[in-house]
Amino acid sequence: MAAVSAPSNPTMSTLPDPAALSDEGEADLAKVRRVNQSWIVRGKLKETATAWINHLRLTDPTRLEKSCWLALFLTRYRKNILRDPKPLFYAGLFAFATRKEIGVRLEPHPMTRAICLLLHGDESGCDGLVRSARELAEGIAAEIRAIVDLQ
Repeated sequence: MAAVSAPSNPTMSTLPDPAALSDEGEADLAKVRRVNQSWIVRGKLKETATAWINHLRLTDPTRLEKSCWLALFLTRYRKNILRDPKPLFYAGLFAFATRKEIGVRLEPHPMTRAICLLLHGDESGCDGLVRSARELAEGIAAEIRAIVDLQ
């Protein structure tokens, strides 16, 4: 019996191969993926983060490396500012998102959205947060600005 090959479809596009990361970037990405999968989070933040990582892997490996590094740095070395490192991790992971990306990807995640908008100088994401959450978002945004400005 002859093998049947699938018909070619010129309208179907193939996804590009993921761009190569540095060795350190690959190691950080593996750690970020493990951390993201290990945590229990609300509102499908885990799935949103996975989609974000996959998006950056295909479209902007430089931003992916910076995002992974920042997420790990914040959770390793700055976690003393919080008892729960998850807001630090996810804020770091999405810190380099554009305003458009924030709007598309972070609408269901008010804390991460608020922090990322603050990084763009926009306080509108804090409008729905209670005072303590707003203060937390402002503090994390300030931490990220201080870290990113050092590099």
